[in-house]
Amino acid sequence: LSMAVALRLKRCGRVHRPFYRIEAIEKRNARGGRSLETLGWYDPMVDDAEKRVKIHVDRVQHWVDMGARPSETVTSFLRKVDIKWNKDRKSRRAVQRAKKKAQGGS
Repeated sequence: LSMAVALRLKRCGRVHRPFYRIEAIEKRNARGGRSLETLGWYDPMVDDAEKRVKIHVDRVQHWVDMGARPSETVTSFLRKVDIKWNKDRKSRRAVQRAKKKAQGGS
């Protein structure tokens, strides 16, 4: 990949009724910015946990194979559908947490 791609949530819906799309987005674009591809959705207001998340597994696997990095929330969704990615590369947030923990912070 010539650009850094993230798999992350894009908020849609209305006030007090959130709905999120799982998108492949260039990292430097804003949360609501232009996306490369829609890979599924997440509806937190649905009572049935099975119907809360819909993921197009083949397309997500394609982006992961190309080097796209999932956000922490998307990572938790991917674990449930058993998608594998290179976990050796840590996210910036994970590196910051590890540093803080090593310094003795909580």
